[in-house]
Amino acid sequence: MKLVIDGYNKSIHKKDNQIVIHEKDEILDSIKASTITDITIVGKGYVTFDALNLMAENNIKLIAINPRGQLTYALESPDWRNVMLKKEQYKQSENKLGLEISKELIISKMKNQKATLTTLNKNKQLKRVFNHRLRIDECISQISKLNLKGKNETLRMKIMGLEGSASNEYWSGVKHFIPQEIGFDSRTKKPTDLLNSMLNYGYAILASEITKSILQNGLDPYCGFLHFDMDGRTSLTFDLIEPFRQQIVDKTVIGLINKKRIRPEDLDKRNKTIKLEARKLIVEKILGKIYSTITYNDETVSYSDLIQKQSADLVEVLLDGTKFKGFYLRW
Repeated sequence: MKLVIDGYNKSIHKKDNQIVIHEKDEILDSIKASTITDITIVGKGYVTFDALNLMAENNIKLIAINPRGQLTYALESPDWRNVMLKKEQYKQSENKLGLEISKELIISKMKNQKATLTTLNKNKQLKRVFNHRLRIDECISQISKLNLKGKNETLRMKIMGLEGSASNEYWSGVKHFIPQEIGFDSRTKKPTDLLNSMLNYGYAILASEITKSILQNGLDPYCGFLHFDMDGRTSLTFDLIEPFRQQIVDKTVIGLINKKRIRPEDLDKRNKTIKLEARKLIVEKILGKIYSTITYNDETVSYSDLIQKQSADLVEVLLDGTKFKGFYLRW
């Protein structure tokens, strides 16, 4: 079970083998610790020492997201396992294999961008959106042909440059399906409009799921293959999240806007953050999507299963030399 605690004046306590959620003096919920996989905190409150110990005993990850949708920290019990795996991860992050993994992740992301534009354009059939898809195809062709001989840093920048070009085409296409009153112009991590604020928040929720899968598979979330290492940044999370952004977050938040479930007045204009009730709806819908099932490779699986599989596949690549395949849905 994934537990999300949103709002203010909330606190997390322990009673016997249960995690107990309080709001001021009122008990909101009591849940057996062994049934919880991770807890995501959004808002302000506190956690007791006893509750932290119970979480550690049950290997429950504690993840915090700020109102802007940024992952602020992730706490977990100590992990002394998988030394050989981590050593191989660090080694390959500087080698050709790391670049091959990066290429595959970004190609998968571009294919999901194309599929999402196709879905959005199903009824309107706008020619300019077809043109954006064609230019994403060109980026896929260029990155597929990219020769990985040379300096890692230079090749990483080439991959990220092509990723940036495809993303510009994607968001230029998405713009045609967003009401003008939303004020969306382009994708930015420092939002001034409702859609960008919602995307940031949705991506942070998805990032917590990705980070959980990384930790459960014994990988180091701070050592990435594409995104450069930076103190305090879970670079591997930012790598593995790329193919899942479009299907899980983008479609969900665009749907909430177009169905007018979330409106411009749900954005706090003072600090460009989403108001509490709208945040609760985003959490509900994103988590609903993560645990919803789809048919993938002739199997019925949830997106959560696919996220776990992507991290597990990465472990096999590093330890057994298998070929990494990124996730994408064909239209």
